[in-house]
Amino acid sequence: MGAVELKRLPKVVRGLSLVSGFNDAASEMVYPLLPAFLTTALGAPAAALGVLDGAADLAASLVRLVSGRIADRAARRGPLVLFGYALAGVIRPLIALAQSAGMVIGLRVADRIGKGIRSPARDAMIADSVAAEMRGRAFGYHRAFDHGGAVVGGLLAWFPVSVGLTPREVIGWSVVPGVLVVVVLAVTLR
Repeated sequence: MGAVELKRLPKVVRGLSLVSGFNDAASEMVYPLLPAFLTTALGAPAAALGVLDGAADLAASLVRLVSGRIADRAARRGPLVLFGYALAGVIRPLIALAQSAGMVIGLRVADRIGKGIRSPARDAMIADSVAAEMRGRAFGYHRAFDHGGAVVGGLLAWFPVSVGLTPREVIGWSVVPGVLVVVVLAVTLR
């Protein structure tokens, strides 16, 4: 095992990884419940689910085109990352208050705009914080936390629903990991 393999990942990689884990936990508390929420609580047709995901993915992709260019030129990428995560953290729990499928779709699109803003800047920060020979390790570490958060989020949604909470109530509780995202990110970027 060489010296590079033993070197600890920088604080920014560890912090952004933890942030991604908490953010994915918040997302996965919400998004698996949206089909039931839309069709049952709001009475939306099944076609609304296709519009929801299509519009959200399109928004994130288009925003990445612009934010990627900005992240390449920005001396400080932190504000882009913070704004993107904070936007999602504020928007996601608001879905619990939605009274129509259109509101849910609009909020989901706004959440994905946050993803489009933060992702290129976050990835550039990770890449810049490690030597070229450690980038695979850094991104692997980040993705492990990201996917681990998704598992935790699914469990955080399943348990309350299994004991009787409504999807609307569980979606509202996604504010908790959303707040943790902003706190950990503020400490990481300081």
